[in-house]
Amino acid sequence: LRHKYLDSMSPEDAEILDRSTHTIVQQVQALKEMVQAFSEYARAPKLQLQPLSIETIVNEVLDLYHGDKQHIKFTFNSEHSIPDVEADPGRIRQLLHNLLRNAIESLSDSKKGEITVSLFVIKQDDKQYVELRVEDNGPGIPGDMMEKLFDPYVTSKPKGSGLGLAVVKRIVEEHSGNLFIENLKQGGARIIVRIPAVQSALSSDKVVNFQKIRNS
Repeated sequence: LRHKYLDSMSPEDAEILDRSTHTIVQQVQALKEMVQAFSEYARAPKLQLQPLSIETIVNEVLDLYHGDKQHIKFTFNSEHSIPDVEADPGRIRQLLHNLLRNAIESLSDSKKGEITVSLFVIKQDDKQYVELRVEDNGPGIPGDMMEKLFDPYVTSKPKGSGLGLAVVKRIVEEHSGNLFIENLKQGGARIIVRIPAVQSALSSDKVVNFQKIRNS
């Protein structure tokens, strides 16, 4: 309709057609994204587990966002000697994308948004974990949503399907990991993902106590 009639219509009619077709295109795209999100949540393809460097994947994924969101500063911090995890590369990339998109959406009204991704090695119950933190300086999570934020179709945003964090939860569970969320004292939110590390020899002085991190 746009290509065939827009240039041949009067300015008043062209404006109506332009606005109407633009609305249709935007809504179709929103429906497409919602269907895709539901598909990703509903289907459970077989995991392709392999020794994986989360640090490498974080660097690769963050490269896609640098320069794309001019009002957001991205920072990546990592401890030395981050061990590998036994994980599916595609699932871990999806998890990172979902966490970053969630943080970006929370900063939609901020002119100086900041997102920090950090990696730690921690020890809990005599096991080593790689801990991934994604922090933002947005408005934080409303108190009444804390307990259900990772449930399907739960969202505080005007856009989105409410499945992004539900997919994150499923991926973490598939990898025998744990998931936490908390508001920061200085403002913003922090999502914490812990995935068991491949149990190679790491000296105890490089292991950070989990309780110490959680209380910081």
